[in-house]
Amino acid sequence: MIHLSGPGSGSETMKVEETKPVEPAQKVRRQQSGADKGQPAGHRRDQKPPDSFAEAATEPVDIAAFHGLDQDDLTEKARIAMMQLIEEIGQLRQELTRQRKRIAFLSNLADHDELSTALNRRAFMRELAHAQILAREHGAENALLFVSIDNLKDINDRHGHAVGDAMVEHSADVMLHHLGKADVVGRLGGAEFAIVLVGAGEAEAAEKAVWLGKLLMNQPLIQGDLEVPQVVSIAAHPLDPAEEPEAALATSDRDASP
Repeated sequence: MIHLSGPGSGSETMKVEETKPVEPAQKVRRQQSGADKGQPAGHRRDQKPPDSFAEAATEPVDIAAFHGLDQDDLTEKARIAMMQLIEEIGQLRQELTRQRKRIAFLSNLADHDELSTALNRRAFMRELAHAQILAREHGAENALLFVSIDNLKDINDRHGHAVGDAMVEHSADVMLHHLGKADVVGRLGGAEFAIVLVGAGEAEAAEKAVWLGKLLMNQPLIQGDLEVPQVVSIAAHPLDPAEEPEAALATSDRDASP
């Protein structure tokens, strides 16, 4: 276990050629936008054919050509129905995109801690279990760091819970910024964090614990004229691939107790 404190630790996005009116009939004849000059029907020199149903909905002249149909074979009702259908498909695609973005946002929200950018406990335990599965399958080494901000209660008492919350956020930001991209940082609750060091053995984990403790100690929370250091306890625990995530976390918690 590493117990560290900083100085003053008591406080912390056409031209269409006009044609003569179509003879009264049940069918609609296609306007020509360039076919009379040797270009394919429905082609505009200044614009590519539409690439999707949504784009086709904005090109009434080219709708039938887009679907490989001849507008000469379409009645007025069929043409209108086709346009409406394509417009609806475009709207549905836009709505699907919006919903996918919303699902991604909610998924991210559900996985992250309310005070910090770290994973919440549920998401962290899921990632820890996944790391253990990979370790068993590939014989990889992993380690677990348990980090406790030991003076968080004192910070809350001296400076208020707003400063204490800011300290939690600050500590998480420091860890996330300086640890490797493969490492997983989660807040377990209160003053406690845990980190999965992917691919780290026992010796590397111990070195990383000392390094991280000094890093946190040397980067106090600064709010205006207020500088709040933190006292941290960090325990390094090499993970046995067969070890259950909850058991590994409990062991690390005991080792980190001051």
